[in-house]
Amino acid sequence: MDRALIFVTLGLASTFFVVREGSRMTRERLYEIIIAIYTFACCFTRLYVPLFKGSGEPCGTFGTGLGIWPFYGLSLVLIWIVAHDKSWRVHRPNIWLLLVFTAYAGFTLVNPYNMSRTATLVEVFYLLSFAVFMYLFANSFNVKNVVNGIFMGLAATVILHFVLAILYPVLGMEAAMKLFDNEAANRNDDRMGAVGTMGHPNVLGTYASYYFNFFIACFVTAYKRRTSGILAAVSFLVIILSASRSALMASVVSLVLIVVCYVYRRYKLLSLQSVLKGIIPLGIFIALLLYGPLSFLFSDVDNLDEMTTSRLVHYYCGYEIFQDHPLVGVGLNSHLIYLGENSSAVIFEQVFDMTDLWQPEEFMFNNPIHNIWIILITELGIIGFLPILGFVLWYMATFKRRTRRSLNRYYNIVNISGFGVICCWLIQGNSDWAPLTPQVLSLSLMFVALSLNRHYAAEVHPEFESVEASRSHVEEVEAKASEEQPSEIQPA
Repeated sequence: MDRALIFVTLGLASTFFVVREGSRMTRERLYEIIIAIYTFACCFTRLYVPLFKGSGEPCGTFGTGLGIWPFYGLSLVLIWIVAHDKSWRVHRPNIWLLLVFTAYAGFTLVNPYNMSRTATLVEVFYLLSFAVFMYLFANSFNVKNVVNGIFMGLAATVILHFVLAILYPVLGMEAAMKLFDNEAANRNDDRMGAVGTMGHPNVLGTYASYYFNFFIACFVTAYKRRTSGILAAVSFLVIILSASRSALMASVVSLVLIVVCYVYRRYKLLSLQSVLKGIIPLGIFIALLLYGPLSFLFSDVDNLDEMTTSRLVHYYCGYEIFQDHPLVGVGLNSHLIYLGENSSAVIFEQVFDMTDLWQPEEFMFNNPIHNIWIILITELGIIGFLPILGFVLWYMATFKRRTRRSLNRYYNIVNISGFGVICCWLIQGNSDWAPLTPQVLSLSLMFVALSLNRHYAAEVHPEFESVEASRSHVEEVEAKASEEQPSEIQPA
């Protein structure tokens, strides 16, 4: 029933997108509708069609099953577009990126300490196929089509998630929780959270934080500003209703960094204008968050203590794995299998007070470590982790340079969205593993990949050019007008 409802919903959304265009349908608008349908489809976890299921042992964030994700279907459409509409005129792939990925895949597969190469192949196959998909995606559409299509798809996602969040937990209709995922699970009755179409409140909060950043990027670049502002506000409400503290904190921090690094990039941070328009309103917002209607998320001290203790125990598990194999790790998607096979080496009671935790071993050995950075360093070791950390730092350091060099604000939207995703990884990734789930990576990796596309950055769209480009054009016109103005005739 859940998968049938998903296809019915996608069919209705597709019909709406097509009918809305009517006689105005062009090839460019058709491209945008295709992107919108795919982006909307990414929010349905049950759209994943399993091909085979591996062993039932928990292994990592990707599981042991291999299946068909929505981007596989779109890849077939993209091949047709590249062949017929683009006549196979594609950009040369990044050879260095291909070599790096091949090195990582070979490195983790031949790792002698990898106890589940099948689980590793599942993740490697997903990442490789997604990289091919993004290559086709970037060669099929220009950045204007991409932004317009993603905007339509995520707008439909926000509306659907908000309606489901109102049905549960606001109206208490538990049946709405399992409409699109019959395996959806809530936390408990004490702290209910919306699950939307994602199956778990934390996953919904993580996903919502990404499209919240996208609509913030649209708002600050003046792209459909009124609609973007409304959708950003509704996205923030979805994050609140998910009751995910980590997603809420990540969204607030990413918003702050976007304001500082993009909105006020031409002003001094401690200037009077920045203080009055940015720092003071932000301080009021944070105060309302901590002491206003949302304070219940942070005032439940007992729950916070229990969750903190559980995470510390999980981090201790990661420390034990890292201590065993610090250089090469235990293989992608395999840290839980390694932990289960070596559980006798982890003695929780000697390190933590376990009186408040019920059967800690059962939880720790069946759920991935609640920290994506610890997961990466335990599965890849120092040799594989340091390049990833270096990439994140490089991405943050070069954000302003990419923004200044772009010739249009369509690219700035995907650039700011990718920047927001990295900020969420840095904040939320320290207390949750949801950012590494396949359904969430389908959106976050897309924004990061698009923001690094140098061809998109070089595109020129005069109707929505960057602030710097428009300013230079105005200066050129004024200079040309002053040169053409005839000199005044002096009276005799």
